[in-house]
Amino acid sequence: MQLIKRFTKGSLLLTAAVLVSGCSIFGDDDEEPKFAVLQPISEQVQAKVLWDASVGSGIGEHFSRLNPVVEYGKVFAADRNGIVSAFDKSTGERLWRIDLRQRITFDEATDEGWFSGLFASPFPARISGGLVARYDRVFLGTENGDVVALDAETGDVVWHTEVNNEVMSDPAVGEGRVVVHTGGGKVISLDAETGEEQWEYEYQTPMLTVRGASAPAIISGGIVVGDSNGSGMVLIADSGQQAWSQPIGKPSGSTELERLADVDAKPATQGTTLYMVAFNGELVALELMSGEVRWKRDYKAFENMLVTSGRIFLTDVNSHVYSLDQSGGIERWSNTELFGRKLSAPAWHRGNIVVGDFEGYLHWLDSETGNIVGRYDVGGDGVYVAPVVDNNIMYVQTRDGDIIALDTQSGNE
Repeated sequence: MQLIKRFTKGSLLLTAAVLVSGCSIFGDDDEEPKFAVLQPISEQVQAKVLWDASVGSGIGEHFSRLNPVVEYGKVFAADRNGIVSAFDKSTGERLWRIDLRQRITFDEATDEGWFSGLFASPFPARISGGLVARYDRVFLGTENGDVVALDAETGDVVWHTEVNNEVMSDPAVGEGRVVVHTGGGKVISLDAETGEEQWEYEYQTPMLTVRGASAPAIISGGIVVGDSNGSGMVLIADSGQQAWSQPIGKPSGSTELERLADVDAKPATQGTTLYMVAFNGELVALELMSGEVRWKRDYKAFENMLVTSGRIFLTDVNSHVYSLDQSGGIERWSNTELFGRKLSAPAWHRGNIVVGDFEGYLHWLDSETGNIVGRYDVGGDGVYVAPVVDNNIMYVQTRDGDIIALDTQSGNE
């Protein structure tokens, strides 16, 4: 469920929830189905589980993009409450486990959800941004407004900085800095070594926005970010000054809900071309240095895109899956068989595209045709974030905190 948030005099109030399928949440039995019932497939890909483990209680029903990350021979994963663990990526053996609630005092006064944490002891960390591994550290952000760096070998807290704004997407880490994009319209650069703030850029947010914020990207001395007004921009990494801005979303309609145009997907690049997509706008290819539009196509999405092998793969707001050429945005195929199943962003696995759904199924789609060629049920109350692939091994995190390593018994490299 994709949540909507409203800003009133700087305060965040949860006001509505919509099904990304676009169907009404009210109605009778005569309405069209809200999600696809899975049909039999001609299975060409068979999944096999290599190991599975658990990290805390997962994220529950909360909106989150909290994802595992594979680096340094380890799989790092976290739950919403504050448990962070490292596992051996080959065997699943737990190497360390920490509870951030025992290392950091989280400010309960910053919680703005209805009754969130009222009976929790200690107050939950509400991890929602990350995980990202670099510089022998693991970086994460929280809805409480914290950015934390952990030692990748031990799990010890290296530094902790309060940014006083929700961090609900992956920090960008590189060029000696950690950059976060907050739900309140701030882009903040921190020193990767110390956590000290370097600069802050702020933009005006609309009254009603899609829950979440696009993850920033650090590219060649610039910070690329999509904002909640429907624009893409590049900031100069050393100063935070804006280099250029370009409309991506198109606010239209008579109501605030109809005018949602957030750019929530992480920007993707290939060479000097930047790709961005809006919740209620277009998929746009831009010249990275100038922001000049190279081409645009009518696709609406908030999940991250996969850009690889000359193609762009995306899941749109209706859980339709598409493949397009990078060079001109020409559509190669579309698959609507999984509509309304709240698909994750796509991942690349042995020549196929993999998406997860709200019931806990993984679906393998042939990258050339879009046909569904494999399916596996990992359960766990659903797959909400794209699988992570490392050396052809796929790592999946479920809503209830399961971490599963899988491979397939057939498929192309």
